[in-house]
Amino acid sequence: MRRRLLPALAWLLLGAAQPAWAGGEVRAFVDKVDPAALAREEARLWQLSDEADRMLRKSGKLLGDPALDAYLQGVLERLYPEFRGNLRIRAVRDPMLNAFALPSGSLYIHTGLVARLQNEAQLAAVLAHEGAHFVGRHGYRHGSAARSATAAMAVIQILGVPIVGEVIALSSISGYSREHETEADEIGFQRLAAAGYDPREGARIFEYLMAEVKVAELKEPFFFSSHPRLSERLDNFTRLAAALPPAGEAGAARFMAATAALREQAIEADLSAGRYRSVILILEDAQRRHGYPRHADYYLGEAYRLRAGEGDLGKAEAAHLGAALAAPGFAPTYRALGLLRMKAGDPARARRYFELYLAKAPGAQDRAYIELYLDQIRQEAK
Repeated sequence: MRRRLLPALAWLLLGAAQPAWAGGEVRAFVDKVDPAALAREEARLWQLSDEADRMLRKSGKLLGDPALDAYLQGVLERLYPEFRGNLRIRAVRDPMLNAFALPSGSLYIHTGLVARLQNEAQLAAVLAHEGAHFVGRHGYRHGSAARSATAAMAVIQILGVPIVGEVIALSSISGYSREHETEADEIGFQRLAAAGYDPREGARIFEYLMAEVKVAELKEPFFFSSHPRLSERLDNFTRLAAALPPAGEAGAARFMAATAALREQAIEADLSAGRYRSVILILEDAQRRHGYPRHADYYLGEAYRLRAGEGDLGKAEAAHLGAALAAPGFAPTYRALGLLRMKAGDPARARRYFELYLAKAPGAQDRAYIELYLDQIRQEAK
């Protein structure tokens, strides 16, 4: 299908850029880039980015799911077909709400952020923004200011991986100027629309994340921490969407199918990290809950049980009872119900639930632990 870029995008791609390093004016890329044709300073920046890629690959932080990576790459190439071979996307195994681009065109998106999205158009909005940093050569254009503020060869830990500080300073990890971030929003928005996605979905990302930041008392998500603030970006996307007629696809079913396993992993990671408020926010909301694992009631019950605030244990039991009705063969629900009954001082029912758990999961890793509870209950019953 022939893609027609909207006039605003053509202006942004072809218009004058800001002066960068001593080389003078730097224009945005308009077609596939040959690294051998880059100026020395920009080529060196790409080499440092390649080294960062190698370090991240060796770190074990990449999810390494070929099917998911292929799906993400397909969305990215739909947005930027002329940069196929320059732009690459990989999923990072990390619960933080983050995505970033290196100056050479390597994009990374955290599993925590993917799990918060509800359709392919929202995913495309994130990837379109990060890809715009590469197309606009924002790392190279940002170089002079970053160099004066950052020791060129300092080493900084990102995802536990030591990366040369200059790469961090000149990538979207640390955020660019407000001008460059706004330009990336505008380019990304136009790419989203030109690729046939519903551009209004971009604004919905910020609505969801603003709610989570408030309820979970988080600092702003890393992806947005040095960008214009969430409220400003929401206003920006809403303004841009208002100028276009309602059109485009969301791609919800395709996205949910491609990310189903990741979503379950993400919710378990949130529970392990103690992000109970975030889990409750998601699973108590019918719209957000859509597409989360079939054992969503179990995970909601665990969030309440582990948080253990006022009224939480009753909510936890109600959720777990619902989980048992929906999936009677799912063993962990009975373990949770047993622990809740123990907490409530009801050993007889706790015993029944623990016995059900061990019957349904004879090879449970915590079998010895549960049998200790059962021995304690039997001893107290004598």
